[in-house]
Amino acid sequence: MLRSFVTLGASAAFIMSAAFAQDDMAEEAAPPPEPVATLGDCALYSESPEMPNPKEATAEDRTATIGEIKAYQAALGEYRACLDTISGNEELEVDARQAALDEFNRTVELETDMVKDWQKFSKKYDKANK
Repeated sequence: MLRSFVTLGASAAFIMSAAFAQDDMAEEAAPPPEPVATLGDCALYSESPEMPNPKEATAEDRTATIGEIKAYQAALGEYRACLDTISGNEELEVDARQAALDEFNRTVELETDMVKDWQKFSKKYDKANK
């Protein structure tokens, strides 16, 4: 009986160590994403989504692109909130505050370009799928 408990305990320990090893390997296999833009403590981790070919896109492609756009806009919102904190901090040097404001404005241009690309895609998609 004692031998059964020892064997069972050893087996459980082996299985648990294997599970922890798999978790460690999974964490090592997926390094954290590199930011596409940073300023101070602020980081943007995603890029503007690419629009699919409107003549070949399916309704699912269109829906997926809308989801990517919304996710990107949410990431931009978080990044801009951080940039706002820097630009509004009067204790920082003027250059640092101006850099944050310039970066904020740059992201507005990125978003504007993305919206224009979406509008072009949507118009061509609608025409191709009448």
